[in-house]
Amino acid sequence: MKKVYTILSLALLMATGCATQTKNSEQSNVTILQEVKESKIDFDKYFTGKTLRFDFHHAGNSTTETYYYDCMKMEGDWAGSKKALINPFGYGEQLFRIIDNKENKVIYQNNYCTLFNEWQTTAEAEKTSRSYPESVIFPCPKNDFTIEIYARNKTSKLFEKQYSYNASINDYNITPFAAEYECVDIHIGGSIENSLDIVLLPDGFTAEEKEKFLASCQAWQDALFGYSPFDNNKQRINIRAVWAPSAESGISIPGKGEWKKTLLDCRFYTFGSERYQMTTEFQKVRDVASSAPYESIFILTNSDKYGGGGIYNYYGLGSAGKTGKTGEVYVHEFGHSLMGLGDEYVEKGNTVSALYPAGKEPWEANLTTFTDFDRKWKGMIKETTPVPTPVNDSLLALPDTQWPIGAYEGGGYLEKGIYRPWPKCMMNQLYNFCPVCQEAIVKYLDYICE
Repeated sequence: MKKVYTILSLALLMATGCATQTKNSEQSNVTILQEVKESKIDFDKYFTGKTLRFDFHHAGNSTTETYYYDCMKMEGDWAGSKKALINPFGYGEQLFRIIDNKENKVIYQNNYCTLFNEWQTTAEAEKTSRSYPESVIFPCPKNDFTIEIYARNKTSKLFEKQYSYNASINDYNITPFAAEYECVDIHIGGSIENSLDIVLLPDGFTAEEKEKFLASCQAWQDALFGYSPFDNNKQRINIRAVWAPSAESGISIPGKGEWKKTLLDCRFYTFGSERYQMTTEFQKVRDVASSAPYESIFILTNSDKYGGGGIYNYYGLGSAGKTGKTGEVYVHEFGHSLMGLGDEYVEKGNTVSALYPAGKEPWEANLTTFTDFDRKWKGMIKETTPVPTPVNDSLLALPDTQWPIGAYEGGGYLEKGIYRPWPKCMMNQLYNFCPVCQEAIVKYLDYICE
């Protein structure tokens, strides 16, 4: 499913009090993200072991955006790594960091993308403003802290500070948030601390359809472990399901006038795309997910209609019915949501995109414009392989084990000017992951399972 990464604008208003926002990027006081020099953080020194959730609203239109504080919620034990606390990969269109106020030190940092980012690229955003509920989670600090949110400048592609909030850890308005739904183990490969913890959520399954949902969870696991490198990393992956029934069976299809009362309000026709199936109720998604230890969220919807979606470090989603490509869609969208692998689809005649401007290197691990190819997969290409690398019928007739890693033109919905590592991949034709995607996934697992 097409995944549109947002180019974030920087026309934000200054706010007073605890919540502050930077001015427009044309002004001189924009703060550019500075690299964290010390990547190893003593978890027990700075964190309590619980999970703190920061809810906010992301509002604006195609050229402006503003963040509004909502609330903080104290959830259960931290399910992430206690060592991997500073995300080093530079993926995503947004980033947030937690600063210990006592030492003025960055103690946590993570990257992500959002649905609001994608909405900003739509025709609707040209005409009106709207807001989306959003949320981030992090290990609960022991001391008062500041949360900062950064977004990429659409021209420079550098992260620039958009918002900050100065929080007191003793604020009595922090709401205790207890698990509400049943958690079911699907696959447990290792300890919570040293594994990737995935939670599967239902939408559109009624109280009578619990077994149908759990069977879909088993199918999701089978699909994931049917592809490398996940098949060789079962011992580092935990999969749990949260059983949370909906009032009605099925999923809304607005383009056909079909509406269902479901727990997470997932629906097709997101941004007018028939197969793009998502939900705007991300805080509700967090509410349900909190019933399990998790780092990655995937929603299974009770539908036989082909479609889904995936946004990096946000959530993935796919139809759990008989779509013809159910398992492949699961894995493709999980590639987006787990680590932001880019779509490698090609649209004939499409040569210009604000998402991948000429002269800027995509942050996605599997796409390049040759602007900074040295930090991508250039070192994996044999000297005898031409770059760019041609695709022809004789090449595709060979087993994929004989396909050379190269730079095949087309990707990110562009026909020209952008390149992918393999002729076919899970990220374009729902095929096996290419060696570059596989290596990127393994590196990500190595990081979060440290």
